[in-house]
Formats: sequence, C-alpha cells, structure tokens
Amino acid sequence: MPEPGPEHAPTRKDDPYEVTAPVHEDWVLKPPDPAPAPAPADAVVGPVVTPGRVTPEDFLPRPIGQGPAAVREPWADPVSPLGGPVEPAAAAPPAGTTAPTGSAPTGADPVVRPPSFRSPGPLAHVGRKAPAYPAEPTDIPTVRGGDLYGVLLPDTVVDGGRFGPVTVRAASVRGDSHRYAAECRQDAALVVRAGGLLLVAVADGVGSQPHSHHGSNGIVRLLAKQVLPRADTLLDLLRTGAAVDFADLTGRLVAAAAAELAQEAERFGHPPKTWSTTLRALLVPADPEVPTRGFVAVGDGGLLRLRAGGWENLDADGDGGGDGPGTLISTRTDCLPEAYERARTALITDTRPGDVLVLCTDGLALPLVKEPELRGFLGGRWGREVPGLAEFLWQAQVRVRSYDDDRSVVCLWEAPA
Repeated sequence: MPEPGPEHAPTRKDDPYEVTAPVHEDWVLKPPDPAPAPAPADAVVGPVVTPGRVTPEDFLPRPIGQGPAAVREPWADPVSPLGGPVEPAAAAPPAGTTAPTGSAPTGADPVVRPPSFRSPGPLAHVGRKAPAYPAEPTDIPTVRGGDLYGVLLPDTVVDGGRFGPVTVRAASVRGDSHRYAAECRQDAALVVRAGGLLLVAVADGVGSQPHSHHGSNGIVRLLAKQVLPRADTLLDLLRTGAAVDFADLTGRLVAAAAAELAQEAERFGHPPKTWSTTLRALLVPADPEVPTRGFVAVGDGGLLRLRAGGWENLDADGDGGGDGPGTLISTRTDCLPEAYERARTALITDTRPGDVLVLCTDGLALPLVKEPELRGFLGGRWGREVPGLAEFLWQAQVRVRSYDDDRSVVCLWEAPA
C-alpha cells in the first residue's frame, strides 16, 4: 500500500454552499488622536530604543523627538531556543561612515531585539524521510453543506499556565491531511479552572463522521459544564483517594455531558452518531499536599508519564504496541455520545516531583508508540524543562511520515523537589 501523501489525499470539491456574502463588523472605531505638532527637520520618527535590554514599553509610540526610555542592562548569556550560542547583533557603523546595504539607517540608534525573539525555524521531522505533505497550512477550509461552524475553528490552538504545583501546556493542531484537503480541525483541547480543581481534556472527532468536529468541541465544553459545579466534591474524592466514588461520579458526569451532546446534535438536525468523538480528561487539585490526579476516558488516545527520561503507560485499559512492559496507549474505539456507559476511570496516586503527565489524542499517541525517535525527541525536551508556549507548540508539531491526523496534547509538569 503506498504511503499517504498529497497524491492520495481526498480530492477537493467545489462547494455550492460557500459563503460569499460580505461580513459586517459592528464595533465602534475611536476618533483619531489630534494631529501632533510639526516635528523639527532633524527629528527621529518612530520608537527610539537605547541599545540594551528591550521591554514592550520600548515599542509604545512616543511623541516625535522625545528621548528614549531609561537605559537597561544588556541581556545576559543569550541562548537560542534550539540551544547553542547566539551570534551578537552587528554593531552600528562609526559616525561619518556609510552603513552597508540592508543595515539600520544612520542618524538613529537601531532597535535592539533580544536573541530570544529568534524563531525556532521550520517544523522538524523524525525518521529518514520527510512527510509528503507540506509542513505548513495550505488551503483554508470553506463552508461545506452549510456548516459555518467548521470554518470558524482555527487551524491551531495553544494554551497554558500555572496551577498549584503544576505547569500546563496544551495544543491542538490540524493534521497535514486535513490541511491539504481544506478540511477543518476535528480535534479539541480544553484547560479550565474550577476553584481548587483543574480540568484538562482532549477529544478526537471520528474522521468517518461528517460532523465530528462539533462532537469533539462540544464534549469538552459540556464536560466542563458538568464538572464546574461539582468541583468541591471531586476535590474531596481525590483528597481521600475514594476510587469507587470517583468512578461513579465521573461516570455520571460523562453520561450527562453525552446526553446534552446528543440533544445538541438533534437541534442541528444531525443524527447524534455523526457527532462521534473520543474523550479523555485529567482532574488536578491545586493543593500540593494532594498529589492524586483523576483520569477518565472514553475511546482511544494516550495517557503517558515521562519520568527520569522514560515513558510509562498510565491508561488502565491500554494494550498492544509498546516498547516495554505494558503499552503507551489504548486501542479502544468507543465513541460518545453513544458509548457513555464504557467510560474508564483511574486515580494516579504515585505522582513524584518532576513527573510530566502527557494526555493526548491518537494523532500523537500512535507515533509515540511506534516511533522511538519521536519518543526520544519529545522525552529529551519535555523531560528537561518546561518550554514556553510557542516552543511547546513547535515541539508538539514535530512530524513523522505517514502520521498526518490532527494532534491534541496537554502536558502537566509537576514542580521539582
């Protein structure tokens, strides 16, 4: 069988339902500021920045001719986002000399940007061959079958923050095959706080169903709706380690969310099955004295732990495909809203400082199972330090040939000892 690529991708079709009506924006524009007084002939136009450390305030507009902000200390020990030294910026030419082509004009101090502003470069890939699809989005989705919701979903979502003892990073990215076929992202990810409890979730819309993007985004939203008013009860169950009661309550919350999802599908005039989606979620207390994390899932995907450079399976129903005892993911394909009675739950009670929990859809879980190079790539980075949002997004998109599905992943870094 040939490997998937653009030559085997679904053929784009002309869309008779494409929206062509103009879009009207209803916000009110502020009146323009009064025109500034005429500037002296030798005034410097634009932001004036003294070489040294740059802050966002340096790029705020100031009246023409106004002096620069206070001098700041230079950036110490610049390091590229990908590691290694960063070449220093070229010095301005001496007074009275001509600047080389492409350099900053004379007569004004150049704008100094810290080396950390450098981009990490094009998306990386692991394996001998690069994926056949382009590395970046190509065609933009159009309205199909009157489904405006699909085109409103962004290609990529990234989120994160700190909550109690954990640092969170989350991303949901449209897969290469969906980008090439101008289809919307069918995955979803969610990070939401409910008092002293954090809920993170990912969902994978079933690709064979035409409205699964409604299902994936709907189920994480509706699960949050069910969890928020019961956060205190769930927190008490995690604190006491009441696994049976936790399973009972979270099972009922998933069932209630699935019932609402089916009702929403019917209101759209869609059979509920066309909204089929998987779901997996983690509940994390903010209290560092409560190291227990609660897990609930319906369908396939991954729940992994990165500890001391090694990957571990934490899905109680996982089977097949790992590189050691047990495996990294579950291969079940139960889907909501129909399979709510088959929700699986577990309490993770052996959390240690420095652990990294990785919750993901099968778009990332499958290559993690089958490609040791990807495990080494991500393990070497996520096991070393917490990346920034942009760097995390770049890492989560590292490509592997023949794996072109959407990816959603949430990582939780436990505070070090």
